[in-house]
Amino acid sequence: MNNNALPGTNRRLAVIDTDFPWKQSGFRYWENTQIFNQRPDTLFFAANKYIDEFPTQVYKFESFETIAKKEGITDIYCVFLNLVLSLLGECFLPDGTYMPGSNPGLNIRQFLKEHNMNIHTTLYPGGGLDPYTSDKFLQIASQNCKTVFTNINEVLNVIPTSIHFPVVINTDFYAFVPKSKSKPIQLTFSAYRAERKGFSLLAQTFNQLDEHFHLNIIGNWQDDLHLLTNKNYTFFGIQNPERIKILYGQSHVFINCGTQDKFALDGFPTTAAVDAMATGCVLVSTNPRNDRLILESSVDYLEVDADVNSITDTLMWIKENFQQAMEIGKKGANKVKNNFDSKVIVQSKLSHIFDGN
Repeated sequence: MNNNALPGTNRRLAVIDTDFPWKQSGFRYWENTQIFNQRPDTLFFAANKYIDEFPTQVYKFESFETIAKKEGITDIYCVFLNLVLSLLGECFLPDGTYMPGSNPGLNIRQFLKEHNMNIHTTLYPGGGLDPYTSDKFLQIASQNCKTVFTNINEVLNVIPTSIHFPVVINTDFYAFVPKSKSKPIQLTFSAYRAERKGFSLLAQTFNQLDEHFHLNIIGNWQDDLHLLTNKNYTFFGIQNPERIKILYGQSHVFINCGTQDKFALDGFPTTAAVDAMATGCVLVSTNPRNDRLILESSVDYLEVDADVNSITDTLMWIKENFQQAMEIGKKGANKVKNNFDSKVIVQSKLSHIFDGN
C-alpha cells in the first residue's frame, strides 16, 4: 500500500461505508473525498463496492480486519445510526426491537475491542434514524463511540456530548453562478421519490402558475407526472451530479415542499437544497421540523407553509421582486459557503477525532 501513516503520528483512520464510492450518495462522497485530501493515510472500506471514481483505493469490508491490523488503524469513522450499530453488533435491543437497515454480518466489535480502536460516527437523518427511533439505540451509540457528530436536535438532545455539524457539500463543485433575469423563471425540484417530499403539493401549486414559470423536475417521479396539468415543465429523471450542477446553475429557485413523515426524517435544509443554494438559487422551502440552527428565514431563504396559497404567494413575490429575491439567493449561497463547506467541516471533524480525544 502506498498511503502509509502520516509521519510523526501514531493515529490512523479507516472510513467504513455501505455503498461506496458512489457519487450520487452526495455528502458521503464529498466528505470522504475531503477526508482523503486532508488525511491521505486514511483507508476506505465499503460493504458494497461501487465503481465511481475516487482518489484512492477502496477495499472490500471483508478485508477490514486483516488490513486494519497490518496498517495500524486506530480510529474508525462511519455515517448513519444503522451502520455504526451494525459495526458494534447492536442491531437489536434487549426487547427484540430491530434497528432498521442494520446488518449483524458487519459486526467488528470484538476486533475493535481487542485492538483498542476508537469508533466515531455522524448521525444524520435516515440510516435508521427516524421519528420513532428508540432513544436506547442513540444511547448505545453514545456509550460506545468516542465522538458523535450530528445536525439535528433529536440527537443533540439525547446525546449531550454530540457535536453539531451541518451536512457537508462541495462548494467548489456547486459554485455560485450569478442569476440573470429571464422568462420564464426557472424553478427546480430535486429529490428521490417519497411521500414526505411533497410532490403532490408541488403539482397543485405549479398547476396554479402561469407561463412566467417553468419547472425542472429531477428524480424518479415518472409515475407522478400525471398530477401536473400545467405542462410548462421538463422532467429529467435521475441525473448525475455533473448534470445536476448545470441545471442548478441555470435555475433561479429551488423549491422544497417537504412535509412531516412518520416513517423518516429529513434534515433542514435537505442536501439537494444546500447544493442548489450554493449556486445562488433562492430556496423556497417548508421547514416541517422548525429547524433554526443555521438558516434565517427571509434572509437566507424564503420559508413557506405546506400550503398552495403560501407557496404560490411566495413565487409571485419573487416574480414581482426578482432582484431582491436574487439577493436572498446570494446571501443564502454565502451562508452555505461559510457553514456547509466540506473542506472546513472535515477539517474540524478530524480535529475532534484526533485532537479532542
